Order: sequence, then structure tokens, then C-alpha cells
Amino acid sequence: LAFAMPISTALNFKNVMVLAPMVRVSILPLRLLSLEYGADLVWSEEIIARKIANCVRLKNERLGTVEFYLKEAPHYRVFQTCETEKGKVIFQMGVSNANDAL
Repeated sequence: LAFAMPISTALNFKNVMVLAPMVRVSILPLRLLSLEYGADLVWSEEIIARKIANCVRLKNERLGTVEFYLKEAPHYRVFQTCETEKGKVIFQMGVSNANDAL
């Protein structure tokens, strides 16, 4: 299936510096460091849709971050983001079928 994005919302990668997704490395500190050193866009690690669907969203006031923790393992952080990377982070989600993406 191919989905066409409207021209106004399509990503343009011409003359753009990006931090490509890397397994077990594309976490918030590296994404922020990459932005500080000039990256225009950064990718998160691939996160399985079912895992993020089973998370609780928490706001960490001390760090100024939004964090997602597994409901059944509240100490396990699945994803973390902050205002600095707003509009610059691409959330990479792995799915096995279209229903999981919704």
C-alpha cells in the first residue's frame, strides 16, 4: 500500500542532515546531542506498536520530559521525548498489520 502525503505535510530530505535510526542507540540523549550538532531530523529506535499501546504516559517535571512506561513493568521506559525535539523527531513504529498501527 502506498499513501500519498499532501505536499504541505510531506517530508523533504533535500539538503537535510539527519540522524538515522540505530538499534539500542537512538535514545533521547543521542537525539538531543545530534540536534545540538546540527541534525535537522532525528529518528527514534523502532518501537513495536503493541508495546507502546501498553504503556502509561508520564510527564517528568524534573527532567522536562514525557516518558512512556510499560503498564506491567512500570520501571521499564519504552520511549522518552522532550520539547527540544518537537517537530524534529520521527517516531519509528514497527507493526505486523495495519490495525496495530491505529
